Amino acid sequence: MGKFAFLHEHLRQLEADNLLRRLRRVESAADVVIRTDSAERPLVNFSSNNYLNLASDPRVVDAVCSAIQTWGFGAAASRLICGTMGPHLALEKACAAFFRKQAALLFTSGWTANAAVIGTLPQKGDLILMDKADHASILDAAAASGADFRTYRRGDHARLKRLLQISGYKRKFIVTESVFSMDGDCADLVSLVELRRAHDAILIVDEAHSAGCMGPTGAGLAEHLGLLEEIDVIIAPLGKAFGAAGAIVAADQVVIDYLINRARPLIYTTAPPPGNAAAALAALEIIRNEPHRRRKLQENAAWLRSRLKEQRLDTGNSSTWVIPVIIGDSGRTLRAAERLAENGFLLVAIRPPTVPPGTARLRISVQAGHTKDQLDALAAALPDVLAG
Repeated sequence: MGKFAFLHEHLRQLEADNLLRRLRRVESAADVVIRTDSAERPLVNFSSNNYLNLASDPRVVDAVCSAIQTWGFGAAASRLICGTMGPHLALEKACAAFFRKQAALLFTSGWTANAAVIGTLPQKGDLILMDKADHASILDAAAASGADFRTYRRGDHARLKRLLQISGYKRKFIVTESVFSMDGDCADLVSLVELRRAHDAILIVDEAHSAGCMGPTGAGLAEHLGLLEEIDVIIAPLGKAFGAAGAIVAADQVVIDYLINRARPLIYTTAPPPGNAAAALAALEIIRNEPHRRRKLQENAAWLRSRLKEQRLDTGNSSTWVIPVIIGDSGRTLRAAERLAENGFLLVAIRPPTVPPGTARLRISVQAGHTKDQLDALAAALPDVLAG
């Protein structure tokens, strides 16, 4: 095996522990019913984050095609060289208004947006306080920032308050997701805002799984709670409810100006394709103008959660369209996912290190486009699959 023998050994151990991952090909992840290269029949897709079914909406597709005709496909340069075009600026202006901030900045992905914000704004001599379940991109960015960092468990505000009271730091940052991507519950933004005020902290909220899905206009959990103006920096990835790609950072103008000048993930990478910015802008208009999509998503999620709870399945503290069915053992979770595929459902087994050891789960992502029949069929199939 040569010099990479150690990699073969690691992969063999992952397989023995039921933790090995493989890529699977799908025909179109944007559809509610899809085909994969590992299933003989079409599968109802309960694994996609295309919550509002905008990834294949004709208006979004048309916006992409029109932008490509006008601007070409690739940006061909970084934002600071010659990669900033009309669609980028139009999206940033619209998103600044959408999130009620002075300015906004487009990044190539949610990961790079978190790397830019958390890896650039907190500096040596600062303290970052993160929810223990925050996304890996947040944790990695904090580790790379040069600032000290600590974690707290969701709801443990006594610990968070103690950490905020530590003296000797120049600035303190609180960083949280709004809707947690593997648990489907929400951050207590009301309490976090109170702590922000009391301790003059900077509050950064990643609205990845709530932007588009919550709030009167779809701006996310902070808008839903009437707290948009209290959030210092909003990070809004566009690859989920928006059905596009990239991520928006919205904040005061001085924050955006500083990121333009100092954020390495922006400075040293090619700008997002202008067609992608046009897609996100089209999706934003749909989100603002069609609140029935949010209502349908929430109705579907509430319906399915109630059915699963009736069957005494462990859905944790989910209160959103992300609904875990917690099984625990990785091998059993993999077998359950395989049996569900045989019954016509795509539910991916989520295993460590994505979730803590002993909490492997099937992660259900509800979409507005799921029918009651599809939801009921999944709810009916799960007990038999888990009992097998």
